[in-house]
Amino acid sequence: MFSQTAIDVLCRNHSDDVERLNQVLSTTGTGTLVPIPPHTYVGRVGSRQPEEPCVLLLGINPMYSERPEHQEVNVHLPQRCLAAYKKSGDVEDLRDLYEFQEGYFLREERNKRHFSKFGNWFGRHWFSEAYGHNRGGNAQNVLDKHVVEMDVLQYFSRTASIDGDCLLEAVRTDPALIAHWRLLEEVLQTVRPQWIQVHGKTCWKVMEALLMDGNGTKINPGDTTKTEIIVGKASVGNWSGPVLMHKFLGMSGPQKNTDKALIAKAWDSIRHTL
Repeated sequence: MFSQTAIDVLCRNHSDDVERLNQVLSTTGTGTLVPIPPHTYVGRVGSRQPEEPCVLLLGINPMYSERPEHQEVNVHLPQRCLAAYKKSGDVEDLRDLYEFQEGYFLREERNKRHFSKFGNWFGRHWFSEAYGHNRGGNAQNVLDKHVVEMDVLQYFSRTASIDGDCLLEAVRTDPALIAHWRLLEEVLQTVRPQWIQVHGKTCWKVMEALLMDGNGTKINPGDTTKTEIIVGKASVGNWSGPVLMHKFLGMSGPQKNTDKALIAKAWDSIRHTL
């Protein structure tokens, strides 16, 4: 079941948080945060098999969609569970939401397009046993067994268009992001990932300032800016481990399998030395 730290994030006043954060972060247009319950994490935190190695995948903030399946699991489900919990005080009223988040990568409602890119990448290079060889590989299985995903900012928007300096200041000072950062630190110490993988340059300053032991090292194993990465080491409580940061998997970042392979090869040669 959810920890008290997670419940504290889930039970905040989302409308007040979002109104304040939209001002603090100067969001506009499709980057404006939406006043719905936050995204805490997906993947097996409480139900993880302890012998299964994992990676903590860290993004900027979750994507909002008006598709019915998204609305059901990311809006209506948490609203129902939270309303029942606030009325009863019984954590079992959060059970459906908890089980959805823990088993997210096996659900049809998952963000297939986004997460399959990571599942295929991770499966080809690091988790081949879970990936298998049936019809090109089982990205879902890789994600379910080996990935926990969180975002630095827990509230949804249609696009992620946030200034990195503003985000860092908000994580340091805003009560909603401080509470969520506390959850991030708890998850790290619970699942003890082999490494943290950060996608999206907006998060880089936050990671270097708040988690990494000093500034990371910038390298480029390829011959274009798409393969630029920053590597370093993070420490939180009783956990420490390596950090890999790269750009979004898209136009500005690693898009081709060859780009991802170059990053993976460089990472494998570096991470055990961090």
